[in-house]
Amino acid sequence: MYKIKKVNILSLALTVTLIYFILGIILGIVLSIVKAVSKTNPGIAALGQGALNDLLNLAYWQIILVYPVSYAIGGFVVSIIVGLVYNLVAKSTGGVAVSLVKADSRESKEFGESKKIKK
Repeated sequence: MYKIKKVNILSLALTVTLIYFILGIILGIVLSIVKAVSKTNPGIAALGQGALNDLLNLAYWQIILVYPVSYAIGGFVVSIIVGLVYNLVAKSTGGVAVSLVKADSRESKEFGESKKIKK
């Protein structure tokens, strides 16, 4: 058993930023589809109230650009905060316990004991 006593904040922030950027792209595509469908079907457009209506009033390029960029920026900022808080908390708790296995090994060490990995 190993413990994560400290995280590299920049590494965490860059990884989370990329994840959130990809999620922003997916959300932008979904909202673009919703916008396209709502233009062809007025009944769906009538369901849009408040925030959804505001989103549908954005241009397609705004949806595709704004969501990935804003999600990436938000993910970067939040992950820096989470990394700093984790490093502070890990000092007193010892960190998160994890079980690791070597990529080229046929054995896994989990909870202090050795197990054979089946093919």
